[in-house]
Amino acid sequence: MTTEDPVPVSGRQIPLLLQILGLSSLLGVAIGVAFVSVLLWTNVAGLKDLIASSSEPYLALFLLYFFNGLTFSSVTMGVTIMGLPWDRP
Repeated sequence: MTTEDPVPVSGRQIPLLLQILGLSSLLGVAIGVAFVSVLLWTNVAGLKDLIASSSEPYLALFLLYFFNGLTFSSVTMGVTIMGLPWDRP
């Protein structure tokens, strides 16, 4: 891991590890949004039709996007953490 200059935020510095985790989290959310969008676009198992005929379609869409974004974000953050180099004592 290199020691680059962290990004300043209101006079403070954001540590490099938090920057990496934030970027990987955003990547995971983007993957989750893309995944749900493809599921709805291709109408897998009639999911789009089921949501369209629901009495609360916006709630169903919110839950689908939110929890898939959360899941993929957690996975990408975990992969990032496990892929970091570590020093032996």
